[in-house]
Amino acid sequence: MMITIGLTGGIASGKSTVSAELRSLGMPVFDADAEARLAVAAGSEGLAQVIAVLGKEYLSEEGTLDRAKVAERIFHDKEALKAVEAIIHKIVWQQAESFLAASSKQGHKAAVLDVPLLIECGWHKNVDSVWLVSVSRQQQVERAMLRSGMTADEVNARIEAQMSLAEKKKYADVVLDNSGSQAETMQAVHSQLELLLGGVSEG
Repeated sequence: MMITIGLTGGIASGKSTVSAELRSLGMPVFDADAEARLAVAAGSEGLAQVIAVLGKEYLSEEGTLDRAKVAERIFHDKEALKAVEAIIHKIVWQQAESFLAASSKQGHKAAVLDVPLLIECGWHKNVDSVWLVSVSRQQQVERAMLRSGMTADEVNARIEAQMSLAEKKKYADVVLDNSGSQAETMQAVHSQLELLLGGVSEG
Protein backbone atom coordinates (compact mmCIF):
# COMPACT_ATOMS: atom_id res chain seq x y z
CA MET A 1 0.00 0.00 0.00
CA MET A 2 1.27 3.46 -0.90
CA ILE A 3 2.39 5.73 1.95
CA THR A 4 1.18 9.34 1.94
CA ILE A 5 3.50 12.00 3.37
CA GLY A 6 2.00 15.33 4.36
CA LEU A 7 4.68 18.02 4.04
CA THR A 8 4.17 21.36 5.76
CA GLY A 9 6.04 24.25 7.34
CA GLY A 10 5.83 27.96 8.01
CA ILE A 11 6.80 31.13 6.18
CA ALA A 12 10.37 30.83 4.86
CA SER A 13 10.96 27.55 6.69
CA GLY A 14 12.38 25.84 3.60
CA LYS A 15 9.46 23.55 2.77
CA SER A 16 9.82 24.20 -0.96
CA THR A 17 13.45 23.06 -0.87
CA VAL A 18 12.48 19.79 0.79
CA SER A 19 9.60 19.35 -1.65
CA ALA A 20 11.96 19.80 -4.60
CA GLU A 21 14.36 17.22 -3.16
CA LEU A 22 11.59 14.66 -2.73
CA ARG A 23 10.49 15.30 -6.31
CA SER A 24 14.07 14.85 -7.54
CA LEU A 25 14.11 11.43 -5.89
CA GLY A 26 11.24 10.35 -8.11
CA MET A 27 8.39 10.87 -5.68
CA PRO A 28 5.14 12.37 -6.95
CA VAL A 29 4.49 15.69 -5.19
CA PHE A 30 1.15 17.49 -5.02
CA ASP A 31 1.59 21.28 -4.82
CA ALA A 32 -1.46 22.60 -2.96
CA ASP A 33 -0.51 26.25 -3.53
CA ALA A 34 -0.41 25.75 -7.29
CA GLU A 35 -3.70 23.87 -7.24
CA ALA A 36 -5.30 26.62 -5.13
CA ARG A 37 -4.38 29.15 -7.81
CA LEU A 38 -5.86 26.91 -10.52
CA ALA A 39 -9.02 26.47 -8.44
CA VAL A 40 -9.91 30.14 -8.97
CA ALA A 41 -8.43 30.61 -12.44
CA ALA A 42 -10.32 32.71 -14.99
CA GLY A 43 -13.48 30.95 -16.14
CA SER A 44 -13.34 28.29 -13.42
CA GLU A 45 -16.27 27.12 -11.31
CA GLY A 46 -14.21 27.95 -8.22
CA LEU A 47 -13.85 31.57 -9.32
CA ALA A 48 -17.60 31.81 -9.93
CA GLN A 49 -18.27 30.50 -6.42
CA VAL A 50 -15.83 32.95 -4.83
CA ILE A 51 -17.31 35.90 -6.73
CA ALA A 52 -20.80 34.79 -5.68
CA VAL A 53 -19.64 35.18 -2.06
CA LEU A 54 -17.57 38.36 -2.37
CA GLY A 55 -19.21 40.25 -5.22
CA LYS A 56 -18.37 41.14 -8.83
CA GLU A 57 -16.17 44.04 -7.73
CA TYR A 58 -13.50 41.44 -6.87
CA LEU A 59 -13.11 40.51 -10.53
CA SER A 60 -10.40 42.28 -12.52
CA GLU A 61 -11.03 43.73 -15.97
CA GLU A 62 -9.35 40.63 -17.42
CA GLY A 63 -11.86 38.36 -15.69
CA THR A 64 -9.41 37.10 -13.09
CA LEU A 65 -9.58 37.30 -9.32
CA ASP A 66 -8.27 40.60 -7.95
CA ARG A 67 -6.03 38.94 -5.37
CA ALA A 68 -4.86 42.15 -3.71
CA LYS A 69 -8.44 43.30 -3.21
CA VAL A 70 -9.51 39.87 -1.93
CA ALA A 71 -6.57 39.75 0.49
CA GLU A 72 -7.55 43.12 1.92
CA ARG A 73 -11.17 42.00 2.35
CA ILE A 74 -10.54 38.65 4.00
CA PHE A 75 -7.89 40.10 6.31
CA HIS A 76 -10.63 42.17 7.95
CA ASP A 77 -13.64 39.88 7.32
CA LYS A 78 -13.19 36.48 8.96
CA GLU A 79 -16.53 35.18 7.71
CA ALA A 80 -15.54 35.96 4.13
CA LEU A 81 -12.19 34.27 4.78
CA LYS A 82 -13.91 31.10 5.99
CA ALA A 83 -16.26 31.06 3.01
CA VAL A 84 -13.48 31.54 0.44
CA GLU A 85 -11.24 28.97 2.12
CA ALA A 86 -14.06 26.42 2.21
CA ILE A 87 -14.60 26.79 -1.55
CA ILE A 88 -10.92 26.52 -2.44
CA HIS A 89 -10.07 23.77 0.04
CA LYS A 90 -12.89 21.56 -1.24
CA ILE A 91 -11.68 21.86 -4.83
CA VAL A 92 -8.02 21.35 -3.91
CA TRP A 93 -8.79 18.28 -1.78
CA GLN A 94 -10.71 16.73 -4.69
CA GLN A 95 -7.60 17.23 -6.83
CA ALA A 96 -5.43 15.77 -4.07
CA GLU A 97 -7.57 12.64 -3.92
CA SER A 98 -7.29 12.22 -7.69
CA PHE A 99 -3.51 12.73 -7.45
CA LEU A 100 -3.16 10.08 -4.73
CA ALA A 101 -5.30 7.60 -6.62
CA ALA A 102 -3.23 8.11 -9.79
CA SER A 103 0.06 7.84 -7.88
CA SER A 104 -1.04 4.59 -6.27
CA LYS A 105 -2.18 3.18 -9.61
CA GLN A 106 1.23 4.04 -11.08
CA GLY A 107 2.85 1.87 -8.42
CA HIS A 108 4.64 4.52 -6.35
CA LYS A 109 5.73 3.47 -2.87
CA ALA A 110 4.96 6.93 -1.50
CA ALA A 111 3.44 10.24 -2.55
CA VAL A 112 3.75 13.71 -1.04
CA LEU A 113 1.07 16.29 -0.32
CA ASP A 114 2.89 19.65 -0.07
CA VAL A 115 0.35 21.72 1.87
CA PRO A 116 1.19 24.91 3.83
CA LEU A 117 -2.07 24.65 5.82
CA LEU A 118 -2.01 20.86 6.16
CA ILE A 119 -2.76 20.94 9.89
CA GLU A 120 -5.04 23.98 9.89
CA CYS A 121 -7.23 22.33 7.23
CA GLY A 122 -7.34 19.05 9.13
CA TRP A 123 -5.75 17.23 6.19
CA HIS A 124 -3.04 15.83 8.48
CA LYS A 125 -5.65 13.26 9.49
CA ASN A 126 -5.66 11.94 5.91
CA VAL A 127 -1.93 11.21 5.60
CA ASP A 128 0.28 8.47 7.02
CA SER A 129 3.16 10.68 8.12
CA VAL A 130 3.28 14.43 8.81
CA TRP A 131 6.64 16.04 7.99
CA LEU A 132 7.27 19.53 9.32
CA VAL A 133 10.12 21.71 8.05
CA SER A 134 11.15 23.95 10.94
CA VAL A 135 13.52 26.84 11.63
CA SER A 136 13.82 29.42 14.40
CA ARG A 137 11.56 32.47 14.43
CA GLN A 138 14.57 34.71 13.81
CA GLN A 139 15.55 32.68 10.74
CA GLN A 140 11.99 32.83 9.44
CA VAL A 141 12.02 36.61 9.66
CA GLU A 142 15.49 37.03 8.15
CA ARG A 143 14.87 34.63 5.27
CA ALA A 144 11.43 36.05 4.48
CA MET A 145 12.80 39.61 4.44
CA LEU A 146 15.60 38.56 2.11
CA ARG A 147 13.26 36.66 -0.20
CA SER A 148 10.30 39.03 -0.35
CA GLY A 149 11.60 42.47 0.51
CA MET A 150 9.06 42.80 3.33
CA THR A 151 9.94 44.60 6.55
CA ALA A 152 10.45 42.71 9.81
CA ASP A 153 7.10 44.00 11.08
CA GLU A 154 5.31 42.79 7.94
CA VAL A 155 6.90 39.35 8.19
CA ASN A 156 6.10 39.06 11.89
CA ALA A 157 2.49 40.01 11.22
CA ARG A 158 2.20 37.20 8.68
CA ILE A 159 3.83 34.71 11.03
CA GLU A 160 1.47 35.72 13.84
CA ALA A 161 -1.52 35.17 11.55
CA GLN A 162 -0.55 31.50 11.10
CA MET A 163 -0.32 28.55 13.44
CA SER A 164 3.16 28.67 15.00
CA LEU A 165 5.81 26.11 14.13
CA ALA A 166 5.91 25.19 17.83
CA GLU A 167 2.21 24.34 17.72
CA LYS A 168 2.59 22.43 14.45
CA LYS A 169 5.30 20.28 16.02
CA LYS A 170 2.62 18.70 18.22
CA TYR A 171 1.09 17.14 15.10
CA ALA A 172 4.31 16.18 13.32
CA ASP A 173 5.65 12.65 13.00
CA VAL A 174 8.91 13.99 11.57
CA VAL A 175 10.47 17.40 12.27
CA LEU A 176 13.12 18.41 9.73
CA ASP A 177 15.37 21.03 11.32
CA ASN A 178 16.32 23.40 8.51
CA SER A 179 18.30 25.82 10.67
CA GLY A 180 21.65 24.46 9.50
CA SER A 181 23.06 23.94 6.02
CA GLN A 182 21.01 22.71 3.08
CA ALA A 183 23.23 19.63 2.90
CA GLU A 184 22.34 18.76 6.50
CA THR A 185 18.64 19.14 5.77
CA MET A 186 18.86 16.96 2.67
CA GLN A 187 20.70 14.29 4.67
CA ALA A 188 17.86 14.35 7.19
CA VAL A 189 15.33 13.97 4.36
CA HIS A 190 17.18 10.94 3.00
CA SER A 191 17.46 9.40 6.47
CA GLN A 192 13.74 9.77 7.12
CA LEU A 193 12.90 8.24 3.74
CA GLU A 194 15.21 5.36 4.55
CA LEU A 195 13.29 4.76 7.76
CA LEU A 196 9.91 5.12 6.09
CA LEU A 197 10.49 3.30 2.82
CA GLY A 198 13.76 1.45 3.18
CA GLY A 199 15.38 3.60 0.48
CA VAL A 200 15.93 7.16 -0.67
CA SER A 201 14.80 6.84 -4.26
CA GLU A 202 11.94 5.34 -6.19
CA GLY A 203 14.04 5.03 -9.29
